[in-house]
Amino acid sequence: MGIVGRVVELDADASPVAPTGTVETTEGRRQVCFVYLPDAAVGDVVLVHAGYALDRLADDDEGMR
Repeated sequence: MGIVGRVVELDADASPVAPTGTVETTEGRRQVCFVYLPDAAVGDVVLVHAGYALDRLADDDEGMR
């Protein structure tokens, strides 16, 4: 089961092989890996599963209102 969250920070010092960052969800902030979404940007709404950002969602799909 995945959760939806908004990217609030990308770690500048993270490895380019396994970029990481922070996602804000309805349950708090989570550290996630962006290896499947290397072009993710702060403000993007993403689907997270098992610590990995898997897909970018449209703002109106976010379900975080």
